Amino acid sequence: EIYRDNIGRVYTVHTASGLGTGFLFRTGQLATAAHVVGDAQSVDIESQAGERFPAKVVYKNVTRDLAILECSGPIRPFQTLIPLRSRSGSPEVGEGVVVIGSPGGLKGTVTTGIVSQVDSNGAIQLNAAINSGNSGGPVFDMQGRVFGIVTLKIRKTGDGRSVDGLGVAIPLDWLYLR
Repeated sequence: EIYRDNIGRVYTVHTASGLGTGFLFRTGQLATAAHVVGDAQSVDIESQAGERFPAKVVYKNVTRDLAILECSGPIRPFQTLIPLRSRSGSPEVGEGVVVIGSPGGLKGTVTTGIVSQVDSNGAIQLNAAINSGNSGGPVFDMQGRVFGIVTLKIRKTGDGRSVDGLGVAIPLDWLYLR
């Protein structure tokens, strides 16, 4: 249900140097990761149906890895907002998650997992499959509300050992701290 209800609110973000994911959180505005947009001032947003729209980068915080995009021009196709979890603190370790994104350019891919850890700075560790292209995508709780934004995949531990199945999301609350 979470996938079916929200897939139309998740977009692929195209830049000159690559792609990522974004989701509609406010009319005409999408959240994504700052590293997805890089130095770009404008990007293309692609719907699940393959329609492309130009968008401007209207906010970027590299430290928090957060960016906000706004549809530019007369076309404003983004009307249905994704449900957001209220600001009620950190998610619980062990809580189920659903991630929708565009790993490797494959639009509308869904993975599931759990919250593995929540750092003191708010960063959320997930065991859901995260790959290049998922960055900027929404992390849903099992009630279908977004509480995080995918930011990176952990490939190695601090001592250099390879790991699989560890990703990191930033808390949705960071959208409100701009």
